[in-house]
Amino acid sequence: MQTDPVCRMQVEPERAAARAEYQGTTYYFCSKGCHKTFTVNPEKYVHAGSSAAGHGAGHPHHG
Repeated sequence: MQTDPVCRMQVEPERAAARAEYQGTTYYFCSKGCHKTFTVNPEKYVHAGSSAAGHGAGHPHHG
């Protein structure tokens, strides 16, 4: 399992909605919305660590 850097949800890489490579690391996303958010400002999420202000499990784009 990998952690979506935007919302901090656990994502299975083979089932990820999207992925992105940044500075030699591949990031996996639970949704295309999280992927888009990441690509706009990856530095915000790469260096935020576990204290990232994600939007949690109540995703409006999940359903």
